[in-house]
Amino acid sequence: ARVKFVKSAQRLGFSLDEVAGLLRLDDGAHCDEARVLAEQKLEDVRGKLADLQRIESVLARLVHDCCASHGTVSCPLIVSLHGNKEPC
Repeated sequence: ARVKFVKSAQRLGFSLDEVAGLLRLDDGAHCDEARVLAEQKLEDVRGKLADLQRIESVLARLVHDCCASHGTVSCPLIVSLHGNKEPC
């Protein structure tokens, strides 16, 4: 049962340290504390999603720029990674 608990928590993105904190609340009488931990994880996940959406947008633009730059000397993606053009 404990391994199943740990694996379920990990699938939700909780680290082993965070799972240990949840296990200390395992008696079911600490719902407010568990909710706070889940809210913190949710905030972390939302931050990661925002970062991934920003990365997706920048990469999509760079891929488009690469496709649109036929015949140019410099690849827009490579130029951007060298820091000659700010990607974000």
